[in-house]
Amino acid sequence: MRCRILEKKTNEPLIGATVMAEETRRIIAVTDQDGYFTLMDGFSKSVRISYIGYKGISIMPRKNTVYYMETDANELQEVVVTAQEGHGLSSASTISKQAMEHLQPSSFADLMELLPGGRASDPQLNVPNTISLREVGIGSSQYSTSSLGTRFVIDGAPVSTNGNMQYLSGALDRTSGKRNFANAGVDMRTLSTDDIQEVTVVRGIPSVQYGDLTSGLVKVKRRKGGNDLSARFKADMDTKLFYVAKAFEWVPKRFSLNLSADFLNNKAEPRNLLETYKRLTFSARINKRWHTESMEYGAMLNLDYGGSFDDDKVDPQFNHGGADKYKSEYNRYAASLLWDMNSNSDRSFFKNAELSASFSYERNILERTRLVQLDGDTPAAMTMRNGESDAVLISPYTYTATHTVDGRPMSLYLKGNALFSFPVAGVSNSLLVGADYQMDRNIGDGQVYDRLHPVYTGTSYRPRKYSDIPASRMLAAYAEERIGVGMGSHKMEIEAGMRAETMLGIDRGFATHGKVNVDPRVNMGWTFPSFNVGKEKMTVSLSSGIGWHSMFPTIDLLYPEPAYMDIVELNYYHTNPAYRRMYLQTYVIDPTNRNLKAARNLKWELKGDIDWAGNRLTMTYFVEDMKSGFRSMSVYAPYIYKEFDASGIDPDALTARPDVATLPYTVRNVLRSYEHTSNGSRTYKRGLEWMLSTKRFPIINTRLTISGAWFKTEYHNSQPIMYKPTRTIGGNTLELVGIYKDDEGYIREMTNTNFTFDTAVPKLKLGFSLSLQCVWITAEESMKKDNMPLQYMDSSGNIHPYAESDTKDIYLQHLVRNYAEGMFDRQTVPFYMDVNLKATKKLFKDRLMVALFVNKLWDVYPDYRRNDFVIRRYVTPYFGLEMNVKL
Repeated sequence: MRCRILEKKTNEPLIGATVMAEETRRIIAVTDQDGYFTLMDGFSKSVRISYIGYKGISIMPRKNTVYYMETDANELQEVVVTAQEGHGLSSASTISKQAMEHLQPSSFADLMELLPGGRASDPQLNVPNTISLREVGIGSSQYSTSSLGTRFVIDGAPVSTNGNMQYLSGALDRTSGKRNFANAGVDMRTLSTDDIQEVTVVRGIPSVQYGDLTSGLVKVKRRKGGNDLSARFKADMDTKLFYVAKAFEWVPKRFSLNLSADFLNNKAEPRNLLETYKRLTFSARINKRWHTESMEYGAMLNLDYGGSFDDDKVDPQFNHGGADKYKSEYNRYAASLLWDMNSNSDRSFFKNAELSASFSYERNILERTRLVQLDGDTPAAMTMRNGESDAVLISPYTYTATHTVDGRPMSLYLKGNALFSFPVAGVSNSLLVGADYQMDRNIGDGQVYDRLHPVYTGTSYRPRKYSDIPASRMLAAYAEERIGVGMGSHKMEIEAGMRAETMLGIDRGFATHGKVNVDPRVNMGWTFPSFNVGKEKMTVSLSSGIGWHSMFPTIDLLYPEPAYMDIVELNYYHTNPAYRRMYLQTYVIDPTNRNLKAARNLKWELKGDIDWAGNRLTMTYFVEDMKSGFRSMSVYAPYIYKEFDASGIDPDALTARPDVATLPYTVRNVLRSYEHTSNGSRTYKRGLEWMLSTKRFPIINTRLTISGAWFKTEYHNSQPIMYKPTRTIGGNTLELVGIYKDDEGYIREMTNTNFTFDTAVPKLKLGFSLSLQCVWITAEESMKKDNMPLQYMDSSGNIHPYAESDTKDIYLQHLVRNYAEGMFDRQTVPFYMDVNLKATKKLFKDRLMVALFVNKLWDVYPDYRRNDFVIRRYVTPYFGLEMNVKL
């Protein structure tokens, strides 16, 4: 006998609902992924069906019958303006449309405030906004694997950044550097929130059907259906946003079409009209359902455009009349198709199947234009081969140059899976099997600039076409079993799976060739029998999970651009430009690290969940250890060159440039470095997350939500590093390189709690919330380092062990690094608090909603002392207003 349990309002299946025999009080069945439970044929006793947060129902089960459950809350209780902790086995936060409307976001980055450990911050849309989950961030690109390894999936289609190579080679200026997010994941500025129906952020261990990630999963479900016309206009201190959407739904034909457009204009400093950010998006989403006697079919087609535009200029009046501007355009065109089929047969082992395909193409242009002023002869980056050659000098000394990066990433994603269930009385089980394929490539022209007039002089790079770089292709297969079973009055749930992933088409010389990363993941949960506390029942459940998460290197990390080492052998200056000569020895270096492997993160967590009388408390302790994150490391090697002696040249006797064939020279070795990517970063996270949500207090209709977290994150290198001291002894540069265990190590710690009081006044159709966001303490500390190297490299490139006796050697003693003890002191910032206000008001039969927010309406930032100095902190309120129209 099979029956099904659905949520009454949405018709969605309730997974993990318990079926208890009322006579014995024993759990005899648990619903599976599709809401089904199975009993023995001929079962004829009364049962009670329960699910946390829903009203229990008592029934006499009948074969092939569907039963509906309602939430255990009235309409007022269902108004939720904060994130909710999911009821699944893994820790996850669900952000509803209501919560987003109340939050009034400008971009996806604003939603991070609602996660445990999150807090409101002023929008910074003049720089990329990458995600940070369960960590206290650090401003270093050496640890960006955490953001790169957070997977964004929109309506089943992943957003891939594996082909993003939009950076300026050789750029050291802040204007360019602060906007570089290559190999750092998704820029959340580009994601509009207005079409979103629901966001689920999986902070714990996700299903094995999701791969190519290390840190977390963000699942976005956009709205479909309806027949309304809606618009939104928002204005705050820096940003103007306009959104319009029209929905069409033909219910008899089970067909719907949703159209929308969004435009955002931001000025990071309203008084500076020369630095702007703009976003433009369009979306068309088609949904269709079919029904037959045996099957239910569905199809969804999404067509999307997203444009992101950064502009920054310096007023010529402040730049000696010269140009200084930065411009970037990201244009993403995406299409995705999802097809699913669901069995209507109770007797079939097959339950459903999904096939999805998505494709994206980007047309990205980055331009940097600057006035360049040289103070002497500078060689142009012309030589493309190993060997000696005459330098081509840049002329004139003052010029305006433009450096362009033309990137055209394209991504193809295919996925198919099927769900099976094998009916066993009293046990819910489902088996998910599937496979996915992803291909990424960049077919752009790459780094384009005039080598005789470069923006960045003295760099070791040359123009390179991205279209010459091979594609990245990944294939994965996975299987996952989910079991729910009653054990007396207890319920046990287990979700266990394995994912195997490999790279295809990569050269045999790479460590990833033929390498299969196997990621086992397990989540378990145990729900104890409910018991009375006062007049209300309390339900307690525990869950835990552990799993591996892998992510292969991006295209840019696998195939870095060649480095060019230009060593000046002769630089002869003459008052007559025709007699000047600069002679170079060039080495072309391939910085490809063929030993580069996938970054892997091991996670485990333990969660407790208590539900009583509409009040809910969850606490989650977690540990994450990623020892193989991607980082750029310096590699030193000896390079031989000739040092020509031009002291014997009589400048007055010259009739042509000096002939290097007749000049005496000395052969020298120099130790120089280039950068390559390794698995040398370790990010170690520990923390405790909590969320308490009360029911609404009567009379005042107010709910209290307390959320917060304690995060402690350690960042350091996991592989030895090379370092060359800058020393001159006896007039000669010290050509020694130390190899050290420690390069850098940082500890970051933070504890915060947000107290949110949200009040609903139904008669006035008014809702408002007051949030007290408290940061109890933040701390930072540098880890102590070993002063002595493990080994050292001599000028010939030979590696030697470093001994205690070497500390007294006239040369080797300089490899011992000295640090002041004060740099390892723990620095703390004491308590501070912001009070934020948000309010919404509906008018004209809910057709118009007016909302406002004020962040830092009131604040507490006490002075504190550090190193005998008094530090005073100041903050400025940030506010905005918006209108939403729905017709």
